[in-house]
Amino acid sequence: MVFIMERILRFGPVHVLFDPDRIEAPAPEWFDSDWWQTHGAVTARLGGRGEALGVETPAGPAVLRQYRRGGLIRHVSHDRYVFTGLPFSRPFREWRVTRALFDAGLPVPEPLAAAVQHHGPLYSGALLTATIETAQPLHTAGELDAAGWEALGRTIARFATAGLKHPDLNATNILLDDQGRFWLLDFDRARIAPGPVDAGPMLARLTRSLKKLGIAHDARALHTAARESEKAF
Repeated sequence: MVFIMERILRFGPVHVLFDPDRIEAPAPEWFDSDWWQTHGAVTARLGGRGEALGVETPAGPAVLRQYRRGGLIRHVSHDRYVFTGLPFSRPFREWRVTRALFDAGLPVPEPLAAAVQHHGPLYSGALLTATIETAQPLHTAGELDAAGWEALGRTIARFATAGLKHPDLNATNILLDDQGRFWLLDFDRARIAPGPVDAGPMLARLTRSLKKLGIAHDARALHTAARESEKAF
């Protein structure tokens, strides 16, 4: 079992989770997009529901993602959630899932820190992860050949073997770097099972996403490579 070093600091209504062996204590301002903008440290606007920003932090280049609601509930509250305890908050859960995968040697961004801010019985939150250099989202990376889809299938099989259940694996949260390596992102609502899981649900979700976005893909190569890799583990 990998022992994950972590620490939680409190700054008034803000709780910050981080690894003290990796970075010095992050300030609560690190989770405020306006603060980075004021200091001229925004390097990219990455979009998405979480309004992700590339920022230059004292810990190096990072991505700041603030949690935003989807669906009809967003018209009532776009960034507030019911607080049921820090361990159950979305930022803390995602930080811990991502950290476990990172420590297992899987291709995920290194989680730097997570923050939860209380608003009475509600909370808002944000997550800060290290930037993956030279990588771009799968849906903007250009057309892949069969070998590329096979490589992606094997990558997904590695995660399934590690027990990952990712309910929202789609083309927008998979990156491809200039070395041909795939990286998975956004583990909000994901969890890690005690043992290997079936990669099928993740592959099916990804296939639906590829079709919805109109991305030409080799489903046979993707699924066959994943299945063969699962058998090998």
